[in-house]
This record gives sequence, structure tokens and C-alpha cells, in this order.
Amino acid sequence: MDLLKKRIAARKTVGKKGQRQRQRLGLTGNEGGSLDEDVQKLKQLQQQKSDLERKQIELNAKHTVKKRLQEEVESGKRNAAHFLKRREMKSLYTEAKFDEIRKRGGDQAVEKVLAKRRKKNKSRDAKGFQVGTS
Repeated sequence: MDLLKKRIAARKTVGKKGQRQRQRLGLTGNEGGSLDEDVQKLKQLQQQKSDLERKQIELNAKHTVKKRLQEEVESGKRNAAHFLKRREMKSLYTEAKFDEIRKRGGDQAVEKVLAKRRKKNKSRDAKGFQVGTS
């Protein structure tokens, strides 16, 4: 990813300085691809990285919920034969997910996620209230 960032910066830099940077990176001919291809590849790699982090957070949250439930069953706080309702599981999972996000990025990361969710819900609600012009 760092190499792609350097390649993009070298392609954007003009003059002798950019020419030297491109030469060091071996971008003198057309064999290195184009600026658009590099930008697209960088976006793809960044998206893959964020998807992987999101999946890891969700997986860790599920593991913590299962571990917590198992501990509660062993300590006697919960009945082993009792299965949680879907709503209860979802709330436990959401709580664990936010705890995991808080561990990784602090309270600001949690606020950022909540702000995105609020924005998404607001736009979804606005679409529902639009009046057709037919």
C-alpha cells in the first residue's frame, strides 16, 4: 500500500522532481500502469483492509458474547436450558461490538460509528417521506 501511495505521489508530481521519483520507482515507461489504475488499486486495498477490520470486530464481539453467556451459565446466573430471544442476543452483540470498537479507537471511534448510523437512518427516513411528483 505504501508503494502505491509513493507511485501515485510520483505520478502527480511534475517537473524534474517528479521525473526523478518516477525513475527511482521504475515508472519511466507504460509497463507500470497508469495513475488511474494505481488510484483504483489503492482504493480497493483500503476497502479490503477496512472490511477485514470490520469482520474482525464482529467476530471478536460474537466470541465475547458467547464467552460471557458460558460464564454466566457456569456461575449459575443463567439457566443452561434457557435460550435467549433474538432481540436479547442482538442487544448483547451490539454492546460487545461497541466495547470492541471502544478498545480499538476509544470513545471517538464509537461516536463516529453512531454518527454514521444516525446519518444513514436520517437519509432512509427522508426517502420514506418523499412525495412523488406523478
